[in-house]
Amino acid sequence: MRRGPERRVGRWSDEYKGTPGVLMWLLGNENNYGLSWASFEIEALPKGERDAARAQNLYSLFGEIIRATKARDPNHPVSIANGDLQYIDLIAQECQGLDVFGTNVYRGKSMGDVYDVVKAKLGVPVMFTEFGADAFDARTMQEDQATQAHYLVGQWREIYEQSAGKGRAGNAIGGLIFQWSDGWWKFKQETNLEVHDTNASWPNGGYKEDFVEGENNMNEEWWGICAKGPPDSRGLYELYPRAAYYALREAFRLDPYAPGTDLAAIGAHFAAIQPIDGRARGPRRSGQPRPPTPEQGPHLGCA
Repeated sequence: MRRGPERRVGRWSDEYKGTPGVLMWLLGNENNYGLSWASFEIEALPKGERDAARAQNLYSLFGEIIRATKARDPNHPVSIANGDLQYIDLIAQECQGLDVFGTNVYRGKSMGDVYDVVKAKLGVPVMFTEFGADAFDARTMQEDQATQAHYLVGQWREIYEQSAGKGRAGNAIGGLIFQWSDGWWKFKQETNLEVHDTNASWPNGGYKEDFVEGENNMNEEWWGICAKGPPDSRGLYELYPRAAYYALREAFRLDPYAPGTDLAAIGAHFAAIQPIDGRARGPRRSGQPRPPTPEQGPHLGCA
């Protein structure tokens, strides 16, 4: 049974390793959050030890696939997409040969100790395979583009500050923003697919603006840096960039590895980004005109 995933990854790496644009091989996605399978051996353990035993099976399998993949394709790094830092000691033990630690992190504006822990435990670069902020305020029940942009700008500033040569952990290599456009399918997943639901499905105190103890504040259908318009006859959605889109466009003008890009330059650059507290322009609800193109604005001001 363990050989099946290794064979599949091997076939894919053989097929695609020569494809231009392939950056790396990324294994799994938050598999540590789904350790619910059973076996005779697992069921024989005390309940408190079962997840750890399952995790050992998971990460030892990852380790085998990592090493087999690197043997087949020595020209591309191999990474995993872990859920935060859970089981990082086990990852250090079982995932020998890991080139990049990928992690989905939702801690708010700062990733906290992620950089330092990964440096100390694994000694490899860290890549955020998911991170971001939703664009809906669960307290006011209104879209909140400005707060989403504020969080994303802060997260990227920290990534720049933790990149190589800045005097800090020096292990941040970037990340994948969650997400490009709103996921209208995420609440219920099989019904109301054409409806932009405002249900908050889980709590997270890292996003303090709309966090209330005992209540949910994470709105799964509102994480896009682009909003969606209603679907057309083909089921396709026109996209409307939010304030976060324009803020990130400005953020990425700074090359983190250019001469002179030190902590002071990073701080000045990101401090000057002032996300416009506007709305995604488009007929999402009221038949408004199309949004301006990125070249037309809205423009970002300087403080």
